[in-house]
Amino acid sequence: MYSFDPDPLRIGPLAVDPPLILAPMAGITDRVYRRIMAEHGAGMVTTEMISAEGICRNSRATWNLCTVDPLHPVPTAVQLFGARPEAMAEAAHRLEQQGAVLIDINAGCPVRKVMRQGAGAILLENPGLLALIVEQVKRAVTLPVTVKIRLGWDEQSVRPVEIARRLAAAGADGLTVHARTARQHYAGVADWSWISQVKAAVDIPVIGNGDVTSPALAQRMLWETGCDGVMVGRASIGNPWLFAVIAARWGVRPDLERTLNWTDFRETVRFHVEELLKLRRKKGIGLLRRIPMWYLSGCPGVSQVRQQLMALSEPERMLDLVDTKVEEWQARDVPFPAVKVPEDAGLPVATSNGSGDKD
Repeated sequence: MYSFDPDPLRIGPLAVDPPLILAPMAGITDRVYRRIMAEHGAGMVTTEMISAEGICRNSRATWNLCTVDPLHPVPTAVQLFGARPEAMAEAAHRLEQQGAVLIDINAGCPVRKVMRQGAGAILLENPGLLALIVEQVKRAVTLPVTVKIRLGWDEQSVRPVEIARRLAAAGADGLTVHARTARQHYAGVADWSWISQVKAAVDIPVIGNGDVTSPALAQRMLWETGCDGVMVGRASIGNPWLFAVIAARWGVRPDLERTLNWTDFRETVRFHVEELLKLRRKKGIGLLRRIPMWYLSGCPGVSQVRQQLMALSEPERMLDLVDTKVEEWQARDVPFPAVKVPEDAGLPVATSNGSGDKD
């Protein structure tokens, strides 16, 4: 493996090394998931979206979502969503008291039930309110405060540079730019040219997000946009070894090359299911079944294994099936798919007006 040595990402007093961050994903980045990604090379991990109102109400379910595993070897960012500046500030203050090290404000979620509350990506339509939220959260905590944004609500309202400048002026310590509009959700092409423009416009760290599905693309994002860090979300699902490969190539964790094998695959799947059982005992079997399915995606004969998994209702039998398949692949010397997207997967060319391709 070749080595590339980017500088650590510095957000206030935090040093994120490698500058490689697990994105917040609702229903996915629980503390088990975060621990796995941290141990496999992420330089920082992020909670699921946390409701500021839930924290203010002292909801046990909400607090459970942001419990930090003391065994995490890297910082954990807590991502808050909400529309009331006073609630966001109060929630951030309470989280700091409980040991949070960074607060990230969500201004990019395109999910309707979040936006109905005036939160998430709809805040991009009201940058004054978003800036006020940043100001009040900054006054309430001594922690670094970052904001995750999209390019705009739709192609007609793309203005990330203007919004980034307002947020930097309001006191934000860093920004993450998901280079799509809210209307795009996850379709089309992320237009990285906007990440470059935001980076050139502000003096705070900028993290790039969108369409990083391979080590080559992670490196390409850093080079082409000049961003300070890279955030990876969906491409990590069932594939923590993507982080391992990137961290090793970036010269930060060369030891992680040893995890790129079928033994670690089997142990990781088992750990994920067993720890999730401890964390969510009341959840249905469907949640547990999807974990091995995540990992098996891209493996040989996956459609047959998926059918077999669907017929099982006991977690231990699911794990036994995974063990059996791994033993078969090892016996046949099947290469371990550490990166499930080809290395030469190119970056699609974005449109010249910075709006990204349409569906």
